[in-house]
Amino acid sequence: MIRVDFSQYTKTCLWLIIVLVFFIRTDGAKPKRCESPWRTYNKVCFLFSDNNQQKFEDAQAICYKKGGFLASIRSSQEQGFLIKTIQGMGSSFSRVRWLIGLYQYDPSDNKAYRWLDGSVSNFRNWMPTQPNSVYERCTLIDGSNGYKWRDEICSNRALFICRKDLEKDGSMNCFKGHPPPQQILEKKGISVTECLEHCRGLGFTLAGTIPDKCYCLQPENLNNLKIAERLECNGNCQNQHCGNDNFITIYNLRQ
Repeated sequence: MIRVDFSQYTKTCLWLIIVLVFFIRTDGAKPKRCESPWRTYNKVCFLFSDNNQQKFEDAQAICYKKGGFLASIRSSQEQGFLIKTIQGMGSSFSRVRWLIGLYQYDPSDNKAYRWLDGSVSNFRNWMPTQPNSVYERCTLIDGSNGYKWRDEICSNRALFICRKDLEKDGSMNCFKGHPPPQQILEKKGISVTECLEHCRGLGFTLAGTIPDKCYCLQPENLNNLKIAERLECNGNCQNQHCGNDNFITIYNLRQ
C-alpha cells in the first residue's frame, strides 16, 4: 500500500498559488501616471507653471497647447492636493497667487462663474468677501490668504495651473467633421460657455462648438466621428477654443 503525504502536497500547492499570485500582481500593468512635469492625482494631471506669469487668456492658450485647460477644481480633495503640491515647492511659493479656470461668463453678474473645461462642479473655495466685482472676471488661488480664491482682473499676470484628463475620454475632445445635431443654435459670436449652458439647460449630455454655432448632442451622434488632435480645434469663440470648418470641440456636460 502506497501512502501519500497529503499535508506536504497541500503545502506545495499553496506555495505555488502564492508564487503565482505574486507574479500576477507584480507583473501586471502598472497604474497609468501623467508624464513629467505633470503631477498625477487620481485620473487627473495637473501642471504648475511656477516660473511663467501670464494673463488669463494667454495662460489658457498655453494650457490648451499642452493638452489641457486652466484648471478646474472639483472637490475639497483636489484643492487639498494642489495646496500640498504648492507647499512642497518651497517657502518662496507660500504666498503666491495662481490662476485657475473659473471665469465670470456673464459680465453683468459677479456670481455667474463657470469652469472653462465645461465641468459642472459647483465646488468653490472663495474668500469671505469674494467675488465682489463685475470688473474682476477671472479667479486666483491666493496663497497669502490660506489658498482661498479671489476674483481678479483678467489682464493681470500670475502663475497658473493647468489640468487635463489622464484618459482621452475626458471632459472635452476634438473630433474631425461635424455631427448631425439633435438641436442647433446659430448665434453670431456665441461663446463656448454660453453653448454649454444652452445645451445643459435642454437636458443634453454633450455640446459641440464651432464659431457662431452650438450643437446639442447625445452620445449616439458621435458614432461616425473620430477623435482628432486637440490643436486641430483652433477656432476662436469669444476667446475660448472651439472647432472650425473641419473639426468640432465636444464637451461632456456630465463631468
